[in-house]
Amino acid sequence: MIWLLVLALVVPIRESNSRASTVRGVKEFEKKEYAQAIASFADARKASPTSQSAFNLGTAQIAEGQHAEGSATLAEAMKDPKLRADALYNRGNSALDAKAFDHAVRDFAEVLRLRPNDARAKRNLEIALTRRAQQQQQGSGQDKSSTQQGPGGQKPQPAPANQQQKQAKKGEADQEALLRAIEQQEREELSRMNRAGRSSAKVGW
Repeated sequence: MIWLLVLALVVPIRESNSRASTVRGVKEFEKKEYAQAIASFADARKASPTSQSAFNLGTAQIAEGQHAEGSATLAEAMKDPKLRADALYNRGNSALDAKAFDHAVRDFAEVLRLRPNDARAKRNLEIALTRRAQQQQQGSGQDKSSTQQGPGGQKPQPAPANQQQKQAKKGEADQEALLRAIEQQEREELSRMNRAGRSSAKVGW
C-alpha cells in the first residue's frame, strides 16, 4: 500500500500557490485520479521545491505506474531524515509492483533498519524475498531448458524431485538468513536506542 503525505496547511502566504496545488492534489489522489494528482503536485513542487512536495509527487507517479520517475522523485524526498523511511517504503512498493525484487528487498530492509517495528515493511520484505526466490528458480529452470539438449537434439528431462527440493530449500535458507540479519539489526538498534534513553521515531499519517 502506498501512503501519501498530507501536508499541514499552515504555510507562509508566499507559498499559497503551492498550498492550493497540494490540497487539490491530495483530493485527486484520494479519488485515485493519479494523472491529475501528478499535475497538481508538480505545480506545487515548482512553486515550492521541498522534500515534502517531492514525496507527494513521487508517490503519485508511482501510483500512476510511473515507477522510474516516481523512484527518482522519491530519492529527492529521502534527503529529509523525517521522510526517508516512508519514501523508502513507497519506493519498495514500486519495485515490488515492477518485479524488481532485489531493489524491493533493499528498500524494505533499509526501512526496518530505520524503523525496526514497522510490521508493514517486514511483511512486504517477506513477500519480496519469496517472489525473488521464485523468480530465481524459474529463471534457472528456463536457462537450463533453453541451453541444454540431450542426445539427438532432445530436450533434457526435468530435474529429479530431490534436486528441485534442494533448490527450494536453498531459497528458503537464503530468506531465513536475511531475515535473521535484519532481526539482529533490529535488536542492535533497539539496544542502542534504549541506551540513549529514547524510542524510535514514527511518522504519523
